[in-house]
Amino acid sequence: MTLDAGANVYLIIPVHNRKATTLACLNHLQHQGDLQRYQTVVVDDGSTDGTQAAIQALHPSVTVLTGDGNLWWTGAIALGMNYAIEQGADYLIWLNDDCYPQPGAIAKLVTACRSQPNLIAGGQSLDPETGQPSYGGIICANYHVTHVHTANDSDLECDGLAGNFVCIPKSVVDRIGYPDPRRCPHYYEDVVYTHQAKSQGYQLRILHRAIAQCKDDHPPISWMMMQKSPLAVWKERLQIKSPHYWKAHLAYYWEFMGFMGIWLYIYQLVLKFSIISILVILLPLQYRMKLKQLIARKT
Repeated sequence: MTLDAGANVYLIIPVHNRKATTLACLNHLQHQGDLQRYQTVVVDDGSTDGTQAAIQALHPSVTVLTGDGNLWWTGAIALGMNYAIEQGADYLIWLNDDCYPQPGAIAKLVTACRSQPNLIAGGQSLDPETGQPSYGGIICANYHVTHVHTANDSDLECDGLAGNFVCIPKSVVDRIGYPDPRRCPHYYEDVVYTHQAKSQGYQLRILHRAIAQCKDDHPPISWMMMQKSPLAVWKERLQIKSPHYWKAHLAYYWEFMGFMGIWLYIYQLVLKFSIISILVILLPLQYRMKLKQLIARKT
């Protein structure tokens, strides 16, 4: 018997207008017995594509909470966590609907957290097509953030966990409260919240045996390949749904780097962006592509 037996575990899945993706995730969980093994809460933030009705018809055991479209990721996760704790949850699994835990992966996260009460455990996500690591965690050292992943045979301690597949003990909420949608409504609250927990004595660990399949839908893009105009990129900083949303980005820098993070953010936002904008305007895309190829050949 694994240590997750007897634990009251809730899966929290935030969704919005991705009915096919959400149903595929739930079908996957049902196929490997996780819907039967754990309580599942889907937080549907104002979907208009029939997501809620489809879930209720095909997966009646799943609890569906609803929002008005303004919860975003953080508000949806917080709402689901609050509901689960009211129902007596001991452990909360953050799970994005495009993330597919492999057989036994959820149990491995819960088992690790039960065996070490001050632990928050994250899974290692792999791209389903390439098998390459997609999501894991981050490490901040010398005012530089690096995305990190586990090796094949060892776990990895980190400073923040990607929120698509993470086990949060209830004690974390007791100590630091719920994720804050005012701070980071959509992006960054996963790593900010888990780092905040680390500052309160919790360890953050990516488990190499807790594997999930999840495609990286936010790969880094070199400025040389940027096709958007500088004005369009600037406007993204005002949009909550953008990973460049200024308020969340600033909170992220502050959490990990303090006052130095504020200066680095200003540098990234103003000076670096201005220089890149000038280069993008002066060098059309085809010339930037040639320049990138030339640099690649020399390196």
